[in-house]
Amino acid sequence: MKKIILLIFLICFDLKADDFVVCIHGFLGGKWCMSYLEKNLLEDGWNVINWDYPSRDDTIQNHGEKLVYSLKELAEKNPGRPIHFVAHSMGSLVLLAALNHPKTPMEAKIGRVVLIAPPLKGSLWARWLSQFEIIRKILKEYSGKELMTETNYFQLFGNYPETIDKILVIAGSLGFNPILEGENDGTIAVSETILNTPHEHITVKSGHKTIVFNTTVSNITRAFLN
Repeated sequence: MKKIILLIFLICFDLKADDFVVCIHGFLGGKWCMSYLEKNLLEDGWNVINWDYPSRDDTIQNHGEKLVYSLKELAEKNPGRPIHFVAHSMGSLVLLAALNHPKTPMEAKIGRVVLIAPPLKGSLWARWLSQFEIIRKILKEYSGKELMTETNYFQLFGNYPETIDKILVIAGSLGFNPILEGENDGTIAVSETILNTPHEHITVKSGHKTIVFNTTVSNITRAFLN
């Protein structure tokens, strides 16, 4: 009996050891934004790729295309193994663009996905800020402009593939932004984080920038992926 339990443990450990989790930060972010989640996922035995990109300097679509090339490399190293994702804010849109790219490997479309504070329905706050010239200059003419103008990203990039194993959306509700209606994290309203395809949805008391360092969010993410 002990040998059987040990064998099951080794098999499960090997399965996780072969799988990758790709972390994707949001707008004006960097690898440091996902460092806390990366550290905890590494402790759980995952292979973690903390994917970095210059968020202001290209369109969401082009960022997604660059992500595709990284995913192809991972798939070639581990053919048939699912690639999982944890994305924050605009990183969720970059992921959405990548997963709908024609060259995206199937391995990236069969794993689990955690979307943290994703502006899936656009961002009313970003659109409101667009009236100020200084803000427009800071956000630049690429993804920043898209965030300040688009109202529904599914119209641009399509839906998350039906082949995805499971999707979890974690929204923040510790915000006091009078521009936004209902619960919000100060930047994104909870109502803007809803997918139009099947998914699990959780709300936690956290702000938009700090949510990726929230212990509850980390524990929920780890449990969902495990």
